[in-house]
Amino acid sequence: MIKKITAMLLALTLCAGVMAGCADKKNDEKGANDSTVTDAEDTTGAADATASDGETSAAEVKPTPEPSLTIDGNKIDTTDYVMLSIDGFDISFDEFRFYYYYMLSSYEQNYGITAETMKTDTEAFGRFKEDIVNTIKNELVTDKLARDNNIELDEEDNEIIQSNMLNAMANYKSENEFKDELKRAYLTEDLYRNMFTRAQRYNKVMDVLFANDGIYATKHEDFLKMVEDPEQFAHEVHIMVPYYSQVELDDSEAEGYDDKTLSQKISVKSTKYSTMTEAEQTEQKAKAKAVAEEALKKAKDGEDFLELVNEYGWDIGLEQDPSKGYYMKRDNAGGYPQELLDAAFALEEDQVADELTENTTYGYFIVKRLPVDMDFINENIDEMIKSNDQPAIQQKLQEVSEGMEITYGADWDKLTIDSIT
Repeated sequence: MIKKITAMLLALTLCAGVMAGCADKKNDEKGANDSTVTDAEDTTGAADATASDGETSAAEVKPTPEPSLTIDGNKIDTTDYVMLSIDGFDISFDEFRFYYYYMLSSYEQNYGITAETMKTDTEAFGRFKEDIVNTIKNELVTDKLARDNNIELDEEDNEIIQSNMLNAMANYKSENEFKDELKRAYLTEDLYRNMFTRAQRYNKVMDVLFANDGIYATKHEDFLKMVEDPEQFAHEVHIMVPYYSQVELDDSEAEGYDDKTLSQKISVKSTKYSTMTEAEQTEQKAKAKAVAEEALKKAKDGEDFLELVNEYGWDIGLEQDPSKGYYMKRDNAGGYPQELLDAAFALEEDQVADELTENTTYGYFIVKRLPVDMDFINENIDEMIKSNDQPAIQQKLQEVSEGMEITYGADWDKLTIDSIT
């Protein structure tokens, strides 16, 4: 049952440890300056996808089975039972059971593989168990880093954890309702608290080791040297004209369009563009190119570039203040479109590119290279280093994960898909 608890878990637990791609994304709320220092999804962002937070109706709720472990037909006492140990961290039956049902749901939704399927497909069941273990292992990476670097939670951290627990409980009319919901999510109260604890530990590990001149963070002095090297660092701003930008809307689609946010407008037009035939899309690309060429001519004729960004541009990251632009590294740590990166580094400061830059995903760019704003750099250096270090952080977390040793419990090889309820 997807309700308040599961929604929170998706945000804080399954993304908390590592999950190879979630590192340092969790709990980052974008501020006014973030568009200039974060990754390229902001540069060329498509529409925001807003999922409804609907709750399952009573008719759809399936009874949650009582927790149990059966091996060779015998019920096992799971009190203090250890399913496996990962680098010295014991994984209890309760914790394993949560990930078991999480992974089962994932298999059903993503692959169409059900518990019934795995009763006869031993190979699929083997992969299923392996995926559970890898998920847990990735969650434990920052626990290992905390242990190995003597990073401990303090009183303030514990207060945050307790506050999170109380806030979660406040969503329910009674303690019993809260516990019932935990049960439906295959959780216990202790396990739920441990997840808040792990999330807070993740935050602390990131702050101590991967930021603020931590042992795995780029030092301020080194970062400033890189920023001052025009061959390694560029500040650019652009006018992005997507292929879908000139799509015409019918009356029903156009209703209320002018009142929509840029993100919503992108959603409307890109959705319609995606339904077009190849010939129709080719026509739209030509229209978009004509508009981009018009903007390029105005820019080359000396019109205010930032005003042209506001007039012609479709980049969400530049909507609020295009003067901030984007900061790019030569090694493309931010993951920008390669064509955009190459165009920016080919220019001198304050120079506008002579030609359009095209990317087959995002459309056309008119690129201008800006001087590096050292005042802005110094004011935002910690966030910029965090963004700069993302590839190295990912690599380090992956290395730690791959190096963790696993010791399986005595009954591991006897597990079947029917063993756990």
